[in-house]
Parts: sequence; C-alpha cells; structure tokens
Amino acid sequence: MVGEPSPWTIYDSKGRLLLKKGMILFSQRQILKLLALGGFIKINLDPAPEVEKITIQINDAMSPFQQIDEVVSRLESLFNNIVNRSVNQNDALGKQFYAVSKSIVELCEYDLDATIGAIHLDRNHNYTVVHPLYCSIIAYVLATSIKLSERRVNLTVAAALTSNLGMFELQNVLINQAGRLSQQQRAEVEKHTMRSTVLLRRIGVTDKLWTEIVLQHHEKIDGTGYPRNLKGDDFIKEARIVGLADRYHAMVAPRDYRVGLSPTEALKKIFKERGAEVDEELSRILIKKMGVYPPGSFVKLENDEIAIVTRLTDNRTKPSVKSIITPEGRIYSTPLQRDSSNLRHRVVGLCRPAEKYSKDLSELWDYKLD
Repeated sequence: MVGEPSPWTIYDSKGRLLLKKGMILFSQRQILKLLALGGFIKINLDPAPEVEKITIQINDAMSPFQQIDEVVSRLESLFNNIVNRSVNQNDALGKQFYAVSKSIVELCEYDLDATIGAIHLDRNHNYTVVHPLYCSIIAYVLATSIKLSERRVNLTVAAALTSNLGMFELQNVLINQAGRLSQQQRAEVEKHTMRSTVLLRRIGVTDKLWTEIVLQHHEKIDGTGYPRNLKGDDFIKEARIVGLADRYHAMVAPRDYRVGLSPTEALKKIFKERGAEVDEELSRILIKKMGVYPPGSFVKLENDEIAIVTRLTDNRTKPSVKSIITPEGRIYSTPLQRDSSNLRHRVVGLCRPAEKYSKDLSELWDYKLD
C-alpha cells in the first residue's frame, strides 16, 4: 500500500534484492516500477555475491536525489549551450527544457517530501543551476495546489526553469557579491525578464503562456515590480507563482558571504510581505503546504537531540524526523528514526543547520540500503 512499509523483502525473478522489508512505498509509480522489475518473495535462500552491487544500482535508480543529480547535469549542459554559443530555433533547446520540466513534475509526483527536503539541504550543486530547478519544484507545489490544468502546471514549471536565462552569467557574479548591486548591474537585472523571453523565442519556444510567465515573474502586487510595473490582477497567476518561488528559494539558499534563512524564517518573511509584494493567497498556500516544520528543517527534540524533518504528517506539529546529533553533540553514525508524537522525542523548536554534518540525503529518506 502507498504510504505504508513493505511487509516483505522484495526481489526480482532472478532473486536480486529490490526493496527491503519495512521500507515505505511513497507512490504508485514506485510500486509499478518494482512490479516491472519483479515483485517476488524469496525464502531461506542466501543472496548471491553480486546482489549488493545490483541492489545499489536499482536503489540509485529509484532515489529522487539521484534523479536530481541527473536533472542538474542536463540543465548545466543546456545553460552552457545558451551561454557559450549563438542559439537558434533549429537547436530544439526549447523542447529539451520542456522535457526537463516534465521530469521535474514526475520527480515531485514520485516523492514530494524528499524533493522539498533537497531544496533546503542540497549544498552540492552550483546555485545558478539549482536555483531554477528548485524554483520549479516550488512552482509545482503552488500550481497544483490551486488546481491548474496539467498543461498550465507543466508550463509554469517550464517557465520557472527558464525564467533567468537572460541573466545566467550575471548570476554567477552576484552569488559571490556581498555588497549592493552597481547601477549597471541593477539595470541588467531589470532587463533580464525581457532578455529571457527573447532567448526563449530564439530556441523555439512559441507558447505565449510560457513566455508571458517569464516576462511577468518579477511584477509585484503593489505595482513596484518590473519590467512593466503591473499591479494587482493585471498580471497572471502563473507569473505570481514563479515570482514567489524565486523569492522563497533565494531566501533559503546560502551564499559564500551569508547563510540562508531557515525555511520557517523565510515563510515568516513571506507572510509579512503578503498582499503587497507577493500574492496573499499564494503566500498562505505556500505556508500551509510547507508546514510548521518543512522537510529539510533542523529541529531540536525534547531529549536534546538534533534531528532533520523528513516527512510531514497529518499533524503538522509532529513531523517524521531523523535524529542526527546526540544530546552530547556527537554525530550519530546512522540517522535514527524518531516518533515526534512521543513526548521524549517531540519537537521543541527549530535550530540552525549543523554545519559539520555531512548530509547523505538518500540515507535520511531511506533510499540507501545497508
């Protein structure tokens, strides 16, 4: 059953391990993939020597974090094609970006909690590449929450993925710049939505909704945005989604010169800005969807352990957590599952990220087998 631990250890038809007993199945897609590979129970047989190697390969293929690595690699190649040479409609890069956006939608459908956790914990990739990726994941959360059609969801995700094409090189400079933007940099930033739209047309994007979302995503409810100072209902909902997603990830992502805000701090700031700079309805939806303790948050437990939130539950104050640091400040060799509905392990509050902790996301979300 989706959402429940497997009652069996599952193998393929050749006796190779696919899934350990007790691992939780999070989507129908995951179940279908297992059934396509096998779905057998093996009794009283020792695994063959090659089972461990094959198990790792299968498990990596199912891990959302492995899929994120693959998406990042594809995006790096696409962005470099745009930066390093003149592009035109014959390159079909627009279709390739759309294909990547569809992969991101599938990733969110596969395991949304783990994907959101990556937004808050991933420190392994270049900001200029993962920023549009993680913006597109947040855009998916918002677009599906207001029940946009499948087409509009896909185009909103694609727009989030390509919204900063016009300032890709400048972003590589700004991520290491602690001071204020120069007058020239500010002018370039305010032109990037138009440049991005022009680039999209050059690479074969003809869908007007896609290009209009990109053009409008920095407009603000109070009319102080750019490039056209649109106000209130004058700009489309999908553009507001991408703008809010862009804003949120920029807050939580660290830079060389500063740490990022915690998810909860960023949500509090967005709540204060609702109805002025950002859409009030979308702000409330984002706060509700992320929960009190969003996946990827560092929290302190009643017993003084430090834990990471891995999954939301029906009770948003009692998420599923994995303890990573002992009450004495030592790092556990393996993250320990804790039941936060138990008084001893209840969440007592947020804490700053543990900088010395090297996060293995696959292990935290049970995609790494022993």
